[in-house]
Amino acid sequence: MSEQLIYSKIANILKETKAITKSEKNQQQGFKFRGIDNVMNELHELFSKNEVFILQEVQSFTTENRITKSGGTNTFTRATIKFKYMTTDGSYVETVNVGEAQDSSDKGFNKCMSIALKYSLLQMFLIPTEEQKDPDSTTPEETDFLAMALQEVRSSLSIETLQVVWGNYKELQSDKRFVEAVTRRKGELK
Repeated sequence: MSEQLIYSKIANILKETKAITKSEKNQQQGFKFRGIDNVMNELHELFSKNEVFILQEVQSFTTENRITKSGGTNTFTRATIKFKYMTTDGSYVETVNVGEAQDSSDKGFNKCMSIALKYSLLQMFLIPTEEQKDPDSTTPEETDFLAMALQEVRSSLSIETLQVVWGNYKELQSDKRFVEAVTRRKGELK
């Protein structure tokens, strides 16, 4: 049955995919990561041999200018992208992934697409690392959502962006500090 061909091809790729270690290092924050180039280099030959290719479709995206600590501007981009993994008989499976990126020039959207593709591939093919495998073995530091939200409110450059920030933090809409910050910023933007 031809609709199942993509499943066997993906299973073949999965069987042959090797670990990709976190060998790249973020210069500003010092964390290690697996770059999109590492992932593509590992999978390209396997995709080619198994006659699998990927089509992408941008489903939505947003951009927002954010002021940097040094007074410059970065553009924050968030995109939702559908990836269609296809083979020669037309059968396919799809993933939908979100990519986020910040850039001070014109590369934000390209970075967004690369991040979304990287995570689609990492998740689809369960690509292991040599690092700790179980996320429950450590407890990350709790995120200060109020501080994040207040920062986004302060960096909002338009009423529309402020409305998006408001909508993104529904759980804080009853917090007096958040409501006051949004009201104050709205008055500044009018």
